[in-house]
Amino acid sequence: MQQISEQTLLQIEHYFHEVIRERAGDLIDSQKLELPKLAPILNSQDSAHWFPIPGMYGGFSYWLAVQDQQVALITESWCRVVGGSGQRHKITDQGIELLEEGFV
Repeated sequence: MQQISEQTLLQIEHYFHEVIRERAGDLIDSQKLELPKLAPILNSQDSAHWFPIPGMYGGFSYWLAVQDQQVALITESWCRVVGGSGQRHKITDQGIELLEEGFV
C-alpha cells in the first residue's frame, strides 16, 4: 500500500461516515454507535474490516485499495433481510462514487 497522508485519510473517513449515515443514520443515532476510524486499518494485517449495525441485519465491509494510482476506500453495505439492498462505493479524498447496487 502506498503512503497516505493523515489529511487524505481523514477526508476519506469523513466521506465514509457520510455514506454510513446516509444508509443507517437513524440506527447510528438511536444506538449511539461510534463510527469506525480508518487510521487503525493502515497497520492491520486484515485486508477487509467489518462494521456491523445492530438492527440493520447487516453493515459495512470496507478495505483500502489503490485504483488508478490513487488510494481509495471500497465499502460494501447491505441489509440481509432486504433483497437487492447491497451497495458498493469507492471513496477517495475527492468524494464518493456509487459503483454497484442491487446485490445481496
